[in-house]
Amino acid sequence: MFSSMNISRLLYFLDHNFNNIRKHTMDSTRMIKCVTKCIPPLDGNKHKGQAGRIGVVGGSLEYTGAPYFAGISALKVGADLVHIFCTTPAATVIKSYSPELIVHPLLDRPKALAEISPWLDRLHAIVIGPGLGREPDTFKVVSDLIRTIRNCKIPLVIDADGLFLITENPDLLKDFSSPVVLTPNKIEFERLCNKPNGSSGLTQLGKNILVFRKGATDETFSGNHEIQWKSDIGGSGRRCGGQGDILSGSIATFLHWTLSNHDTIDIINEDKLMAAASLSCYAASRLVRCCNEKSFKTKGRSMLATDMIEHIHEAFEELFQQ
Repeated sequence: MFSSMNISRLLYFLDHNFNNIRKHTMDSTRMIKCVTKCIPPLDGNKHKGQAGRIGVVGGSLEYTGAPYFAGISALKVGADLVHIFCTTPAATVIKSYSPELIVHPLLDRPKALAEISPWLDRLHAIVIGPGLGREPDTFKVVSDLIRTIRNCKIPLVIDADGLFLITENPDLLKDFSSPVVLTPNKIEFERLCNKPNGSSGLTQLGKNILVFRKGATDETFSGNHEIQWKSDIGGSGRRCGGQGDILSGSIATFLHWTLSNHDTIDIINEDKLMAAASLSCYAASRLVRCCNEKSFKTKGRSMLATDMIEHIHEAFEELFQQ
């Protein structure tokens, strides 16, 4: 049975046995080269939307900044369009942050799922969680939405309160055929591991689920040891709010690019879709850490997530030479 105990056992097992399987990690230089090959060139041969149409599900009365950070970061990394699906009280506020974001105040509508669903076919990747809040009615809509996304086979990134929902109902991840990236920080990871009673196999979580644990050292967990990595390059001691949202939006854009070019990935011979998911996390990790490092050099303790966003272009050029 796929239960919260099973997911907790799995993550506990991976956490405590990670050093034993570290020898299978991917090489950082090769990963950057692989990602670079997947980045769409700015040669004028693509039309608007091909470089990425990203969805962000989040935004509530209390939390409007998080979906903005995720959405604007996806755009600044290189996506063409970002749609934000939020509750009604959050919509006007989010729109006021940026005219580039397409904002849909639908999460709290009586027929929310029916109104959101027609937009899904347009999206290349979806982020669920930034600023979502924990209202039971919202969680019900999002739970139904995740099942619909699974049927549509859209790649998914789950962060923040979306992870809380998954902790409460891990069955939502069952039978995903498209990649799903979970991005817990230390506390969220511990919450996922709140019942460490033994070990379990990754198949109980899902073979297409990748866990990306954020922290002083970023690292991924997967049933396929070949696509795991660990990185502490860049960053600073400043942990400002919004950094995780910048990361989730960045992952979504890279995820579209790597999945669209998964045939070019030569790091492993099998399971290239999940290799693409792992590469997207590595690219976003390096990018956001570089932004953090550059911002901290000029702002120090005063550094905010908005300062980091201003360094995305510079960091991108430094890492990927384009």
